[in-house]
Amino acid sequence: MNRAISTIVTILAFLTVSVFAQGKVTKNFTVGGTTHNCNWYVPSGINKPPVVFFIHGANGSGNEFENTTQGNKVADKEKFIAVYPSASSSGSAGTWADMRGTSDYPFYLAVLDTLDKRYSIDRNRVYMTGFSQGGFISFVAGCKYSDIFAAIAPVSGHAASGCTIKRPISVFLTFGAQEDKVSFVNDLNIWLKLDNCPSTPASTSRYPQSNSKVTRVTYGPCAQGTYVVMDSISSQGHMWPSSSNINQAEETWKFFKQFSLDKGTNVRQTALLPERNTVSVTLTSGVLSVQGIDNDQYGIVEILDIQGRLVSSVPINDGLIPFKNKPSGTYLVNVKRDKYLPVQFSVVVP
Repeated sequence: MNRAISTIVTILAFLTVSVFAQGKVTKNFTVGGTTHNCNWYVPSGINKPPVVFFIHGANGSGNEFENTTQGNKVADKEKFIAVYPSASSSGSAGTWADMRGTSDYPFYLAVLDTLDKRYSIDRNRVYMTGFSQGGFISFVAGCKYSDIFAAIAPVSGHAASGCTIKRPISVFLTFGAQEDKVSFVNDLNIWLKLDNCPSTPASTSRYPQSNSKVTRVTYGPCAQGTYVVMDSISSQGHMWPSSSNINQAEETWKFFKQFSLDKGTNVRQTALLPERNTVSVTLTSGVLSVQGIDNDQYGIVEILDIQGRLVSSVPINDGLIPFKNKPSGTYLVNVKRDKYLPVQFSVVVP
Protein backbone atom coordinates (compact mmCIF):
# COMPACT_ATOMS: atom_id res chain seq x y z
CA MET A 1 0.00 0.00 0.00
CA ASN A 2 1.53 3.36 -1.01
CA ARG A 3 1.65 6.39 1.27
CA ALA A 4 -1.29 8.23 -0.39
CA ILE A 5 -3.62 5.25 -0.10
CA SER A 6 -2.48 4.65 3.46
CA THR A 7 -3.25 8.27 4.33
CA ILE A 8 -6.77 8.00 2.83
CA VAL A 9 -7.45 4.80 4.76
CA THR A 10 -6.27 6.47 7.97
CA ILE A 11 -8.54 9.50 7.38
CA LEU A 12 -11.55 7.29 6.67
CA ALA A 13 -10.86 5.25 9.78
CA PHE A 14 -10.59 8.47 11.83
CA LEU A 15 -13.90 9.78 10.46
CA THR A 16 -15.64 6.48 11.24
CA VAL A 17 -14.39 6.52 14.82
CA SER A 18 -15.39 10.18 15.18
CA VAL A 19 -18.97 9.53 14.06
CA PHE A 20 -19.44 6.80 16.64
CA ALA A 21 -17.36 8.44 19.37
CA GLN A 22 -18.89 8.81 22.81
CA GLY A 23 -20.28 12.18 23.76
CA LYS A 24 -22.86 14.92 23.38
CA VAL A 25 -23.95 16.37 20.03
CA THR A 26 -25.91 19.61 19.62
CA LYS A 27 -27.68 20.53 16.38
CA ASN A 28 -30.33 22.98 15.18
CA PHE A 29 -33.18 21.77 12.97
CA THR A 30 -35.34 24.05 10.86
CA VAL A 31 -38.45 22.17 9.80
CA GLY A 32 -41.51 23.85 8.27
CA GLY A 33 -40.05 27.28 8.98
CA THR A 34 -39.61 26.55 12.71
CA THR A 35 -36.19 26.16 14.35
CA HIS A 36 -35.57 23.76 17.20
CA ASN A 37 -32.40 22.87 19.07
CA CYS A 38 -31.68 19.26 19.95
CA ASN A 39 -29.04 17.49 22.03
CA TRP A 40 -28.29 13.82 21.92
CA TYR A 41 -25.85 11.62 23.77
CA VAL A 42 -23.99 8.77 22.07
CA PRO A 43 -22.43 6.06 24.28
CA SER A 44 -19.24 4.37 23.22
CA GLY A 45 -19.37 0.92 21.67
CA ILE A 46 -22.83 1.23 20.11
CA ASN A 47 -24.01 -1.16 17.41
CA LYS A 48 -27.40 -0.51 15.77
CA PRO A 49 -28.49 1.33 18.91
CA PRO A 50 -32.03 1.93 20.19
CA VAL A 51 -33.17 5.56 20.63
CA VAL A 52 -35.00 7.16 23.57
CA PHE A 53 -36.55 10.64 23.23
CA PHE A 54 -36.75 12.62 26.51
CA ILE A 55 -39.27 15.49 26.09
CA HIS A 56 -39.09 18.35 28.61
CA GLY A 57 -42.00 20.17 30.22
CA ALA A 58 -43.05 23.82 30.14
CA ASN A 59 -40.30 26.42 30.70
CA GLY A 60 -37.69 23.74 30.18
CA SER A 61 -35.09 22.85 27.58
CA GLY A 62 -33.22 19.86 26.30
CA ASN A 63 -30.19 20.84 28.37
CA GLU A 64 -32.27 21.19 31.52
CA PHE A 65 -34.05 17.87 31.01
CA GLU A 66 -30.79 16.10 30.29
CA ASN A 67 -29.60 17.18 33.75
CA THR A 68 -32.91 16.39 35.46
CA THR A 69 -33.37 12.89 34.09
CA GLN A 70 -29.72 11.78 34.20
CA GLY A 71 -30.63 9.67 31.20
CA ASN A 72 -27.05 9.67 29.88
CA LYS A 73 -25.91 7.44 32.73
CA VAL A 74 -28.49 4.84 31.75
CA ALA A 75 -27.65 5.27 28.06
CA ASP A 76 -23.97 4.59 28.82
CA LYS A 77 -24.82 1.37 30.61
CA GLU A 78 -27.50 0.12 28.20
CA LYS A 79 -26.06 1.45 24.90
CA PHE A 80 -28.95 3.50 23.58
CA ILE A 81 -28.87 7.04 22.17
CA ALA A 82 -30.57 9.54 24.50
CA VAL A 83 -32.24 12.47 22.68
CA TYR A 84 -33.21 15.79 24.32
CA PRO A 85 -35.19 18.07 21.97
CA SER A 86 -36.00 21.67 22.90
CA ALA A 87 -39.18 23.61 22.20
CA SER A 88 -39.04 26.12 19.36
CA SER A 89 -36.77 29.11 19.92
CA SER A 90 -39.32 31.29 18.11
CA GLY A 91 -42.16 30.63 20.59
CA SER A 92 -42.58 31.20 24.31
CA ALA A 93 -39.44 30.16 26.14
CA GLY A 94 -39.43 26.43 26.75
CA THR A 95 -43.08 25.92 25.78
CA TRP A 96 -44.18 23.35 23.23
CA ALA A 97 -46.61 24.81 20.69
CA ASP A 98 -48.70 21.68 20.26
CA MET A 99 -49.00 19.16 23.09
CA ARG A 100 -51.96 17.18 21.75
CA GLY A 101 -51.40 17.27 18.00
CA THR A 102 -48.71 16.60 15.44
CA SER A 103 -47.15 19.94 14.52
CA ASP A 104 -43.85 19.18 16.29
CA TYR A 105 -43.52 15.66 14.94
CA PRO A 106 -41.84 16.59 11.62
CA PHE A 107 -39.02 17.91 13.85
CA TYR A 108 -38.82 14.71 15.91
CA LEU A 109 -38.86 12.57 12.77
CA ALA A 110 -36.14 14.73 11.18
CA VAL A 111 -34.00 14.10 14.27
CA LEU A 112 -34.69 10.38 13.94
CA ASP A 113 -33.68 10.36 10.26
CA THR A 114 -30.46 12.21 11.09
CA LEU A 115 -29.60 9.71 13.82
CA ASP A 116 -30.26 6.84 11.42
CA LYS A 117 -27.93 8.28 8.79
CA ARG A 118 -25.16 8.89 11.31
CA TYR A 119 -25.41 5.85 13.54
CA SER A 120 -27.54 3.25 11.72
CA ILE A 121 -30.04 3.05 14.58
CA ASP A 122 -32.51 0.24 15.28
CA ARG A 123 -35.76 1.70 13.87
CA ASN A 124 -37.71 -1.08 15.59
CA ARG A 125 -36.59 0.15 19.01
CA VAL A 126 -37.45 3.85 19.18
CA TYR A 127 -39.15 5.09 22.37
CA MET A 128 -40.44 8.32 23.91
CA THR A 129 -40.82 9.56 27.48
CA GLY A 130 -41.60 13.05 28.70
CA PHE A 131 -42.68 15.13 31.68
CA SER A 132 -45.80 17.33 31.91
CA GLN A 133 -46.09 18.90 28.43
CA GLY A 134 -43.60 16.25 27.35
CA GLY A 135 -45.94 13.63 28.83
CA PHE A 136 -48.78 14.92 26.64
CA ILE A 137 -46.47 14.68 23.61
CA SER A 138 -45.45 11.15 24.57
CA PHE A 139 -49.10 10.13 24.54
CA VAL A 140 -49.37 11.53 20.99
CA ALA A 141 -46.44 9.30 20.02
CA GLY A 142 -48.43 6.28 21.12
CA CYS A 143 -51.73 7.49 19.72
CA LYS A 144 -50.69 8.62 16.24
CA TYR A 145 -47.21 7.18 15.71
CA SER A 146 -47.37 3.68 17.16
CA ASP A 147 -45.85 2.44 13.89
CA ILE A 148 -42.68 4.42 14.75
CA PHE A 149 -42.45 4.22 18.57
CA ALA A 150 -42.29 0.77 20.17
CA ALA A 151 -43.39 1.98 23.64
CA ILE A 152 -44.06 5.23 25.50
CA ALA A 153 -43.67 6.43 29.11
CA PRO A 154 -45.57 9.66 29.91
CA VAL A 155 -44.87 11.28 33.30
CA SER A 156 -47.53 13.64 34.70
CA GLY A 157 -49.06 14.27 31.29
CA HIS A 158 -52.49 13.39 29.94
CA ALA A 159 -53.84 11.42 27.02
CA ALA A 160 -56.06 13.00 24.39
CA SER A 161 -59.54 11.60 23.90
CA GLY A 162 -60.51 10.13 20.56
CA CYS A 163 -57.22 8.32 20.06
CA THR A 164 -57.07 5.72 17.27
CA ILE A 165 -53.90 3.62 17.43
CA LYS A 166 -52.29 1.94 14.43
CA ARG A 167 -51.22 -1.01 16.56
CA PRO A 168 -51.34 -1.92 20.27
CA ILE A 169 -48.48 -0.20 22.11
CA SER A 170 -47.07 -0.70 25.60
CA VAL A 171 -47.50 2.26 27.96
CA PHE A 172 -45.80 3.13 31.27
CA LEU A 173 -47.63 5.93 33.12
CA THR A 174 -46.23 7.75 36.17
CA PHE A 175 -47.69 10.51 38.34
CA GLY A 176 -47.44 12.03 41.81
CA ALA A 177 -50.23 11.06 44.20
CA GLN A 178 -50.68 14.74 45.17
CA GLU A 179 -51.78 15.46 41.60
CA ASP A 180 -55.30 14.92 40.25
CA LYS A 181 -55.55 11.15 40.63
CA VAL A 182 -58.90 10.83 38.88
CA SER A 183 -57.51 12.30 35.64
CA PHE A 184 -54.61 9.86 35.61
CA VAL A 185 -56.89 6.90 36.26
CA ASN A 186 -58.96 8.11 33.29
CA ASP A 187 -55.78 8.07 31.19
CA LEU A 188 -55.09 4.55 32.40
CA ASN A 189 -58.57 3.42 31.41
CA ILE A 190 -58.18 4.91 27.91
CA TRP A 191 -55.13 2.76 27.29
CA LEU A 192 -56.56 -0.35 28.89
CA LYS A 193 -59.34 -0.17 26.30
CA LEU A 194 -57.03 0.71 23.39
CA ASP A 195 -54.72 -2.21 24.18
CA ASN A 196 -57.56 -4.56 25.11
CA CYS A 197 -56.03 -5.39 28.50
CA PRO A 198 -57.35 -7.85 31.08
CA SER A 199 -59.48 -6.23 33.78
CA THR A 200 -57.55 -7.60 36.76
CA PRO A 201 -53.99 -6.31 37.26
CA ALA A 202 -51.09 -7.27 39.45
CA SER A 203 -50.02 -4.63 41.96
CA THR A 204 -47.17 -3.90 44.31
CA SER A 205 -47.79 -1.35 47.06
CA ARG A 206 -44.10 -0.72 47.81
CA TYR A 207 -42.16 -0.97 44.56
CA PRO A 208 -39.33 -1.94 44.26
CA GLN A 209 -38.57 -2.26 47.99
CA SER A 210 -40.30 -2.04 51.37
CA ASN A 211 -39.37 1.62 52.05
CA SER A 212 -40.49 2.81 48.62
CA LYS A 213 -43.27 5.36 48.07
CA VAL A 214 -44.15 3.90 44.66
CA THR A 215 -47.29 1.86 44.04
CA ARG A 216 -47.13 -0.09 40.77
CA VAL A 217 -50.12 -1.55 38.94
CA THR A 218 -49.47 -3.82 35.93
CA TYR A 219 -51.98 -4.94 33.32
CA GLY A 220 -51.11 -7.61 30.80
CA PRO A 221 -50.44 -9.31 28.66
CA CYS A 222 -52.73 -7.13 26.54
CA ALA A 223 -53.23 -7.22 22.76
CA GLN A 224 -50.21 -8.48 20.82
CA GLY A 225 -48.18 -8.99 24.00
CA THR A 226 -48.32 -5.37 25.16
CA TYR A 227 -48.46 -4.20 28.77
CA VAL A 228 -49.85 -1.13 30.53
CA VAL A 229 -48.11 -0.15 33.78
CA MET A 230 -48.98 2.71 36.14
CA ASP A 231 -46.80 4.06 38.96
CA SER A 232 -48.17 6.48 41.56
CA ILE A 233 -45.76 8.07 44.03
CA SER A 234 -47.08 9.13 47.43
CA SER A 235 -46.06 12.56 48.80
CA GLN A 236 -45.07 13.70 45.32
CA GLY A 237 -46.62 16.50 43.29
CA HIS A 238 -46.12 17.61 39.71
CA MET A 239 -42.47 16.79 39.08
CA TRP A 240 -40.12 14.32 37.43
CA PRO A 241 -39.77 11.61 40.11
CA SER A 242 -37.13 12.34 42.71
CA SER A 243 -34.23 9.93 42.83
CA SER A 244 -35.00 9.48 46.53
CA ASN A 245 -38.16 7.62 45.45
CA ILE A 246 -37.10 5.85 42.26
CA ASN A 247 -34.61 6.19 39.39
CA GLN A 248 -37.16 7.09 36.72
CA ALA A 249 -34.72 6.87 33.80
CA GLU A 250 -33.66 3.37 34.84
CA GLU A 251 -37.25 2.21 35.37
CA THR A 252 -38.28 3.68 32.02
CA TRP A 253 -35.53 1.86 30.16
CA LYS A 254 -36.26 -1.36 32.07
CA PHE A 255 -39.78 -1.10 30.65
CA PHE A 256 -38.81 0.04 27.14
CA LYS A 257 -36.20 -2.60 26.44
CA GLN A 258 -38.81 -5.35 26.58
CA PHE A 259 -40.63 -4.11 23.46
CA SER A 260 -39.81 -3.87 19.76
CA LEU A 261 -41.88 -3.14 16.65
CA ASP A 262 -40.77 -6.30 14.90
CA LYS A 263 -41.11 -8.66 17.85
CA GLY A 264 -44.02 -7.30 19.86
CA THR A 265 -42.64 -8.24 23.25
CA ASN A 266 -40.03 -10.62 24.53
CA VAL A 267 -41.36 -10.34 28.06
CA ARG A 268 -42.11 -13.55 29.88
CA GLN A 269 -45.42 -13.22 31.65
CA THR A 270 -43.87 -14.20 34.98
CA ALA A 271 -41.46 -11.28 34.71
CA LEU A 272 -44.27 -8.75 35.15
CA LEU A 273 -47.09 -10.72 36.75
CA PRO A 274 -46.30 -12.30 40.12
CA GLU A 275 -47.70 -15.64 41.12
CA ARG A 276 -51.17 -15.19 42.59
CA ASN A 277 -51.67 -18.60 44.18
CA THR A 278 -55.00 -18.97 42.27
CA VAL A 279 -56.62 -16.16 44.31
CA SER A 280 -58.59 -13.50 42.39
CA VAL A 281 -60.48 -10.34 43.31
CA THR A 282 -63.34 -8.66 41.45
CA LEU A 283 -65.53 -5.62 42.18
CA THR A 284 -69.19 -5.85 41.10
CA SER A 285 -72.10 -3.67 42.22
CA GLY A 286 -70.28 -2.40 45.29
CA VAL A 287 -69.16 -5.83 46.52
CA LEU A 288 -65.58 -7.14 46.50
CA SER A 289 -65.53 -10.84 45.74
CA VAL A 290 -62.42 -12.79 46.73
CA GLN A 291 -62.18 -16.21 45.07
CA GLY A 292 -59.79 -19.06 45.76
CA ILE A 293 -59.77 -18.85 49.57
CA ASP A 294 -61.75 -21.99 50.41
CA ASN A 295 -61.12 -23.39 53.91
CA ASP A 296 -59.03 -20.36 54.81
CA GLN A 297 -60.16 -19.37 58.30
CA TYR A 298 -57.48 -16.87 59.20
CA GLY A 299 -57.26 -14.62 56.16
CA ILE A 300 -57.87 -10.87 56.10
CA VAL A 301 -58.33 -8.38 53.28
CA GLU A 302 -56.66 -4.96 53.44
CA ILE A 303 -57.91 -2.23 51.13
CA LEU A 304 -55.69 0.80 50.52
CA ASP A 305 -56.09 3.93 48.43
CA ILE A 306 -53.67 4.86 45.65
CA GLN A 307 -51.43 6.66 48.17
CA GLY A 308 -51.08 3.48 50.20
CA ARG A 309 -53.34 4.64 53.06
CA LEU A 310 -55.43 1.95 54.74
CA VAL A 311 -59.15 2.25 53.92
CA SER A 312 -60.33 -0.91 55.67
CA SER A 313 -59.15 -4.26 56.98
CA VAL A 314 -61.70 -7.07 57.32
CA PRO A 315 -61.72 -10.86 57.71
CA ILE A 316 -62.10 -12.83 54.48
CA ASN A 317 -64.99 -14.92 55.87
CA ASP A 318 -67.12 -15.98 52.90
CA GLY A 319 -65.16 -13.84 50.42
CA LEU A 320 -67.85 -11.17 49.91
CA ILE A 321 -66.89 -7.71 51.22
CA PRO A 322 -69.16 -4.61 50.94
CA PHE A 323 -67.36 -1.76 49.16
CA LYS A 324 -69.97 0.89 48.33
CA ASN A 325 -69.99 4.69 48.07
CA LYS A 326 -66.24 5.00 47.66
CA PRO A 327 -64.59 7.89 45.75
CA SER A 328 -63.60 7.14 42.16
CA GLY A 329 -60.09 5.84 41.70
CA THR A 330 -57.81 2.82 41.96
CA TYR A 331 -57.67 0.85 45.21
CA LEU A 332 -55.13 -1.77 46.24
CA VAL A 333 -56.38 -5.03 47.71
CA ASN A 334 -54.01 -7.16 49.78
CA VAL A 335 -55.28 -10.68 50.50
CA LYS A 336 -53.35 -11.97 53.51
CA ARG A 337 -53.69 -15.66 54.32
CA ASP A 338 -52.26 -17.71 57.16
CA LYS A 339 -48.90 -19.24 56.18
CA TYR A 340 -48.87 -17.44 52.80
CA LEU A 341 -47.35 -14.21 51.55
CA PRO A 342 -49.87 -11.44 50.76
CA VAL A 343 -51.42 -11.60 47.28
CA GLN A 344 -51.92 -8.13 45.80
CA PHE A 345 -54.51 -6.82 43.35
CA SER A 346 -56.09 -3.52 42.38
CA VAL A 347 -59.67 -2.55 41.61
CA VAL A 348 -60.97 0.59 39.93
CA VAL A 349 -64.06 2.41 41.16
CA PRO A 350 -65.56 4.36 38.22
